[in-house]
Amino acid sequence: MSSPIDPAASTPQTSGVKPQAPLTAEQKQALAKLHDAATQFEGVFIEMLMNAMQETVPQQTLMGGDNSAEQTWQSMLNDERSQQMAKSGSFGLAQQLESQFRNQVLGDASHEANVDVDKRMQP
Repeated sequence: MSSPIDPAASTPQTSGVKPQAPLTAEQKQALAKLHDAATQFEGVFIEMLMNAMQETVPQQTLMGGDNSAEQTWQSMLNDERSQQMAKSGSFGLAQQLESQFRNQVLGDASHEANVDVDKRMQP
């Protein structure tokens, strides 16, 4: 498996093409925000996947019926697990998104550097 894209890399590397000019501070900031957004997206996707898998498991507890406290705990556990899996890069979805959108982000770095990606989206 290849290593994740380094958003702080000083020069974009592509095979067969001569190296481009070093990245500006604004471009580095825009790439860092792209990395954050892609990682968050991967986390939301994994959480949705885990929640869908959880729905296939019978929901009876020892006392019978549904237990809302257990459902809340399971939802929080799925959220934390999905965020950790996304940060590890083990799925590779964020890496693919970064490579797909890198040129667009670099082309409009002045705008992209100021985008707020810290708003957490819920699935």
